[in-house]
Amino acid sequence: MTIKLGCHLWTFGQCTVREAAGIIRALGLDYMDLGNAKDLDPVYIAANTAAEAERFNRLKAETGVTFVDAFPHVTPAFSLNHPDPAMRAAHRPVMTAFFDFAVLMDLSGVTVSPGRYWPGSTPQADFDRGAEELRWLVDQAARRGLPLRIEPHIESVTFTPTLTLDMLAAVPGLTLTLDYSHFVFHGAPLDQIAVLDEHATHWHARQAALSQANCAFAQGTIDFDRIVAGMKARRYAGGLCLEYVHGTWASMDKIDCVTETVLLRDYLRARL
Repeated sequence: MTIKLGCHLWTFGQCTVREAAGIIRALGLDYMDLGNAKDLDPVYIAANTAAEAERFNRLKAETGVTFVDAFPHVTPAFSLNHPDPAMRAAHRPVMTAFFDFAVLMDLSGVTVSPGRYWPGSTPQADFDRGAEELRWLVDQAARRGLPLRIEPHIESVTFTPTLTLDMLAAVPGLTLTLDYSHFVFHGAPLDQIAVLDEHATHWHARQAALSQANCAFAQGTIDFDRIVAGMKARRYAGGLCLEYVHGTWASMDKIDCVTETVLLRDYLRARL
């Protein structure tokens, strides 16, 4: 059993992919998750799939990092369940082309948002539109031999463990990129979050607390000893990518990403 400890591009969100990869390798980590960046635009990738895959494969070879997962955001943010059918229709070809990119990159899977709540709509309607689109995307990804995951995140239609289980039940074949911080932010007890562990095919890790989407290691309430013990018991052998993020949203600008990444890296290394 080998858990692939890595780091997310978004920890170094002002960097290019190459710059972030260089920092991650300098931190002694071999694996990296991708997402939107200065030089990673899912819409551009959809229009230039083969050339972009070739460029990213060169980056892998030149930096020595292995890209594990990617989380593309297609504007407007989290538009997968947009109330306008035309917006949802425009989202689909971008995502299927991104799946082709992921295959050419040999990624272990692609992560998407389950969708958000929209003004003028109802929570149930937003959830149902998300489920409908996810069923279509799961089918498209499966045709390419690619796992599709959602990350249940703050302000999404799966912001609680119960809603996440409901979405998994509504979308056969769907799995999770699991990050406890999104639930801890809302005050969900760890026992309630842990029921999702078995559905995770990828993980993100950072310390968090009530109303703090990420926080200093010493102030966090996530029990990583328990998480790692569960991974070992299930013989999990996928990715575990550190993902501290610096930004004003959800007060995520209170920490030093490099310091906290190193602290959690060392803590997890000692247990993995």
